[in-house]
Amino acid sequence: EILPSVGGITGYGVYSETGLSISAFLPIDLHQTINTAQLFAAVQALSATSSTKVAICTDSSYVHVGATGSARRWKVRGRRNMTGAVVPNITLWEALIVDFEKQDRVVK
Repeated sequence: EILPSVGGITGYGVYSETGLSISAFLPIDLHQTINTAQLFAAVQALSATSSTKVAICTDSSYVHVGATGSARRWKVRGRRNMTGAVVPNITLWEALIVDFEKQDRVVK
């Protein structure tokens, strides 16, 4: 979908074996990219369950690499990556890490 004030709107989906099924557009206040949609989907999936055993299956190396270590390093570096640039989608990354930590979840 295209909105005049935003441009193209990116969609995402979350599905689980327990019957959870979400298919929606990203909120228009988020940067409309594939990486943002994939990260937003991971955040939505984690927030939809209280289980400590969660598998996020994704083909997104952006989400996988960030969730398995890079996001925590970005936090230590003051929201900056190795080159010193501000990390895109930092609020979503922080939400993902907070959800992992509050549920004592493990990322593999």
